[in-house]
Amino acid sequence: MRAEPIALVGMAFRLPGDLAAPEAAWRAFCAGRDLVGVIDPARFATGRYTHPRRSEPGTSVSFAAGTISGIDRFDAGFFNIAPREAAIIDPQQRLLLELAFEAIEDAGLAPHKLAGSDCAVHVGISGFDYSLRAVDDLAALAPHSMTGNTLSLAANRISWAFDLHGPSMAVDTACSSALVALHQACVALRAGEASLALTGGVNLLLHPLPFIGFTKAGMLAASGRCRSFDADGDGYVRAEGGAIFVLKPLRAAEAAGDRIHAVILATGANADGARKTGLTIPSVAGQEDLLRRVLDRAGIGAAEIDYLEAHGTGTAVGDPVEATAIGHVYGQARPGGHRLPIGSVKSNLGHLEAAAGAAGLVKTVLALRHGAVPPNLHFRTPNPRIDFDALNLEVVTAPRLLPRRDGRPLTAGVNAFGFGGANAHALLRAWRPSAASPAAKTVAATPAAMPGPAAPTSSPAASPLPPPLLLS
Repeated sequence: MRAEPIALVGMAFRLPGDLAAPEAAWRAFCAGRDLVGVIDPARFATGRYTHPRRSEPGTSVSFAAGTISGIDRFDAGFFNIAPREAAIIDPQQRLLLELAFEAIEDAGLAPHKLAGSDCAVHVGISGFDYSLRAVDDLAALAPHSMTGNTLSLAANRISWAFDLHGPSMAVDTACSSALVALHQACVALRAGEASLALTGGVNLLLHPLPFIGFTKAGMLAASGRCRSFDADGDGYVRAEGGAIFVLKPLRAAEAAGDRIHAVILATGANADGARKTGLTIPSVAGQEDLLRRVLDRAGIGAAEIDYLEAHGTGTAVGDPVEATAIGHVYGQARPGGHRLPIGSVKSNLGHLEAAAGAAGLVKTVLALRHGAVPPNLHFRTPNPRIDFDALNLEVVTAPRLLPRRDGRPLTAGVNAFGFGGANAHALLRAWRPSAASPAAKTVAATPAAMPGPAAPTSSPAASPLPPPLLLS
């Protein structure tokens, strides 16, 4: 059965390099900017926990990371939160509040008018770094420590702040969290549980434990870069940031004359189960099954996919598995001589983990709007375990316009896979207004123009909070 299309009518994001506006993000992606740096030692004593040998106890091979600034700044009064409570609240929750407000404004809505509505909130989040600081010093626990650091509250706090009465839940499927949250939001809209939805994901890097843990698991790149689909890919580099999107049924958005960033044709989520040799080993069969199911829900042909934003972590096992699934479903369905372009925003930003799907969605929305694909960085030698010719795939290494075939709108896919085998996939299409749609608010695909929406003008002004605990 064909899924009801969902309109993406608002978005706000913070990405590494302090990218927070569509115009700036698009310029950075097209310029091939490498936005990965290192963790500021002011967060925690990185030098104390660094060692080039993975087996060295209590150390990480790298603290390279894509980071954002200002995570210690928050206008608590704007959200009716006392400064002392705000200092205890996980900065991930604080960032989500800001992004929710900005995304609602970007959608052309007045936040206070959503009070009492059935608006849903689905948030991807899995990091608990800030609560680990409390474990380091149990005497620092306070009355608001639990509400400030329990992951479920990340969604509930948004619902509380804006008095939203629809489903409100945090989703943790590791690196697919944000895209699974997107899928659940679309399900809620199609089921009539909500008429509007806020969804997205967040990830902040505030403690050395995950760096050390992923080093021991052999997942973290000693090179400090995500070399997606490259022979030298040695793992992934961590990153932080977040994004929130405002969704509503397409028919309702068009009837209201909303500005539409893109149309979500279909989404899906599944699990690999035991179709693999280990818990963290990805499955070609699992991923391929999901891609085919979502394609069927979208009611389109595989050859109609113009670009695929891959998970593309740069791991030795993950990249070949994902490329094989993409090639079997999409690449080999394309006409001869027309390879499917693929890429991963992780090569620019690093891996935002729980928010990875949100970062990929931002890039894909902008690509559809501009009718072009930015370059994938750090791709020099194709991974010999990927048969790009047989799979009919091509990693985009320079900015490229996407040709409009058969006069139809451009269509793209987005992947996000959790390291426990929880997979998510979405298919998006550039919005083309119908004859009855108001043209004044159109966000059309315009290859020669930069993104149009301006940053929100009435967002809360951040102010410093008491400094968080630091690990010396």
